[in-house]
Amino acid sequence: MSASSGTTDRIVSLCNWSATLVERFERLGDLNALGLAIRISREVARATPANNPSHTNALINLSVMFVRRFERIGHLDDLEQAIKSGEAAVAATPPDNPRQADTRNNLSNIFSVRFKRLGDLGDLQQAIKLGEAALAATPRNHPRRAGTCNNLGNKYSERFKRLGDLDDLQQAIKYSKAAVASMAQNHPDRATAHNSLGNMLFEKMGDINDLHQAIKHGEDALEDTPQDHPNLSFRCNVLGIKLQSRCSGTDSLADLSECLRLYREAWNCHISPPKHRIEGARRAAELLYSAGNFEESSSILEDAVNLMPRVNLSALKRDDRQYILAELSGLAARASSIALRAGREAYHSLKLLELGRGIIMGFTIDSRSEVSDLRADHPLEFDQFNRLRVETGSPIEETESASDETSDQFRNRTIIRRRKAVDEMEEVLARIHTLPGYTGFLLPPPQDALIEMATNGPIVVFNSTSYRSDAIIVTTSTITSLELPKLSYKGTSDWMKKLASFGGGGVKRGQDNRKMKELLFWLWDAAVGPVFDELKRIGAVGSEDPGDTNLKRIWWIGVGKLSMAPFHAAGDHSRGSNRNTLSRAISSYIPTIKALSYARQARFQLFDEYDASSPMESSEKDENARKWNTRLLVPMPKTPGATSLPGVDKEVKYICDSTPRNTIKTTVLNKPIPAKVLDEVRHHNIVHFACHGVLGINPSDSHLVLLTQDGKNSDKLLVRDISKVNTENAQLAYLSACSSAKNSSIVLADEAIHLASGFQLAGFSHVLANLWETDDRASSEVARDFYDLLFKYEGKGDGHHQVSATFHKAVKKVRDARPNAVLTWAPFVHTGA
Repeated sequence: MSASSGTTDRIVSLCNWSATLVERFERLGDLNALGLAIRISREVARATPANNPSHTNALINLSVMFVRRFERIGHLDDLEQAIKSGEAAVAATPPDNPRQADTRNNLSNIFSVRFKRLGDLGDLQQAIKLGEAALAATPRNHPRRAGTCNNLGNKYSERFKRLGDLDDLQQAIKYSKAAVASMAQNHPDRATAHNSLGNMLFEKMGDINDLHQAIKHGEDALEDTPQDHPNLSFRCNVLGIKLQSRCSGTDSLADLSECLRLYREAWNCHISPPKHRIEGARRAAELLYSAGNFEESSSILEDAVNLMPRVNLSALKRDDRQYILAELSGLAARASSIALRAGREAYHSLKLLELGRGIIMGFTIDSRSEVSDLRADHPLEFDQFNRLRVETGSPIEETESASDETSDQFRNRTIIRRRKAVDEMEEVLARIHTLPGYTGFLLPPPQDALIEMATNGPIVVFNSTSYRSDAIIVTTSTITSLELPKLSYKGTSDWMKKLASFGGGGVKRGQDNRKMKELLFWLWDAAVGPVFDELKRIGAVGSEDPGDTNLKRIWWIGVGKLSMAPFHAAGDHSRGSNRNTLSRAISSYIPTIKALSYARQARFQLFDEYDASSPMESSEKDENARKWNTRLLVPMPKTPGATSLPGVDKEVKYICDSTPRNTIKTTVLNKPIPAKVLDEVRHHNIVHFACHGVLGINPSDSHLVLLTQDGKNSDKLLVRDISKVNTENAQLAYLSACSSAKNSSIVLADEAIHLASGFQLAGFSHVLANLWETDDRASSEVARDFYDLLFKYEGKGDGHHQVSATFHKAVKKVRDARPNAVLTWAPFVHTGA
């Protein structure tokens, strides 16, 4: 045997081995098998000359494998490697080579994937350019020409959505029509092509005929889609939306009935990705509610909310999680309202809110919880569950495959595997529920667990939807609901929109202050006042005497737009009035009751008493009478490119002067850079920031303004970076910065993504922050009085209560001095244990 034939045999053997490993990955989701296949394909590419067909095949397969791994894990590096391999494949393929179309079509699809991830228009332009080249290199009678046309049409459609150029839409329709026309009736991609063309015609909507044609192509797509196809839910939903659009103009009962059937079918397709099933459930529930069928509407929404924890988020990066959750925004709130409308108990309504809100925070809490950790306790079950959640949550891209496998083979194999994965998911969940401590895994919290969280004070949840508005009240004895007809959905939307517009100085601040007083009156009359009346009726709050210093705590939870409502400041604050929250209770905020449980896992201690039985000399005991706690101060009196904060220096001096000696060790970072601050935060019990806070359009980009390494420019300490920190003994974070408890995204309001929640996820049991812009002098006064009172606390009683009570007194002192300046004192809030 010659050396060359031996090399060829080895290459063939490696290629077969790689194909077997890829098949194992596709069948079992084994990422280790895919990783090994990638290494083998790299070796094949290196071992074969550029003019060898095996070299091109290895590069194409390598790029496809990287894309598959990106789809499962979400690491952008895999996508970069896919493009690199795809470009090498294009470069290695001469213009007259028959594989030219394949290499360009493959690379076009990868650029399209990256565009969908990053939104870079340049990637889409490259995808279209390569798609045009691939089509030009594909003979008219080639079996893959239809799929290439369809892909190219989809890319033009994406550019139309981005730029709004009607020429792009016309091109998209032209290529999609060509794809449909060239496909035989039994072509495996026919359903995908019909669905794409129907969506494009729906976008065009030049006249009623376009709508009729869009519906016809949607019907054809559905007719060609098997009942057990993972994309069935998606296609049912898009056809239902088109029919609902026609129904709105014709009042056709037949169309309306068909819409409901399609949405039900979308929900009932158990092998479809959860997010598409949930969308079908939401739309079906809306139609059922409109028809007066509250019971079925509530039932289907409850099932949809229960499915939300199965939406694949754990392997995705933060921005991708936000994108998916934005699509599910408001589902839990609607389900909660409709449950009450259907006559269900308050607990039933509350558990839906707990399951369907704060999901990003919940993932972090679950991974760090001291109570249970499936990954640590049962790694095999965790790996199986996580792998299956990723697999069952991924859509099937039927025409994006660039391997030698036909679309028909790819589709059939993938459907069989998806069906098996769904069955495996149910088996794994059933097994997890038998494990000690995991009977409630991914299930709503039991009623007694929620009631137990009200031991230190009532928890009040406000929810306002287009269906109804309610307060759900949790006390140590029961969970009740109180309908709030004055808290209308429109009124809530209007007032929260005004609240978001407040800000600025001069005349505008005076005008905003007057509007804020009106908002606080409305909030008391519509929501907070009736709750206090109900709490008084059941004996869950104390005296109404404005001079009473023995106030109970209340935790406020606002759902949706109400997440930014200042419940702690509601009411009439004229001198002597007790018709306001500040005079009646100590207020705290928390995104979910689950987050409250997490915040209470650690006991709050400013210091630990020494061990009296320790064999130390008396002099050593005096020196070590208290274990040192540590505090980090991060002041920014001057910020490049921003207004100075003259009160910061006073604030720092107040804080240091109010701290008793031999109690707290203090570190002051006078020139703070983000990396250094993050490192220091890990090792301090208390952190205090006195600086500018800035909201980001993406709430994860909201940040505290610090300095660059050279100190000449400003730099950002981002929410996304803070929330990743794992602290050692974190207790208290004080954010003396504007808008540090404000969420900039309405559609992500229930995810509570802001600076304060970032520090909560880092492990701080208490976070003191601001709902909007703050007055520099008032910030210094509140900080001074808070620390002055806090360090007089000698460690007796409930430390968590002491933090909130002390902050309440500090804010109330400013309120009492300037009751009419509500914008000055009302932004200060406590969130946490």
